[in-house]
Amino acid sequence: MMQSISDKLFMGSLILLMISVVVSGIGFQFINWRSQVNDELDSETKDSSSRKKAVIDRQDKSLSRVLRSYLFWIAIVGILVSIVLSRL
Repeated sequence: MMQSISDKLFMGSLILLMISVVVSGIGFQFINWRSQVNDELDSETKDSSSRKKAVIDRQDKSLSRVLRSYLFWIAIVGILVSIVLSRL
């Protein structure tokens, strides 16, 4: 009985974790990914170091948004609770 509850809680938390990463972190940037790649390739010839810094800054902002998200932490707690329940 506890194993079944633990499995369902784990799967639900994992789905919530994926949703929170997509919504909070990367957002819907993949929709216009092709245009971003073309813009980045054009600017690469201008200044490669500034392009790399801009990409790293964008990734840092995405990571900080994920870590501030309540859905992310709820999903992490749900996964930890499911692990504890599976040990009982």
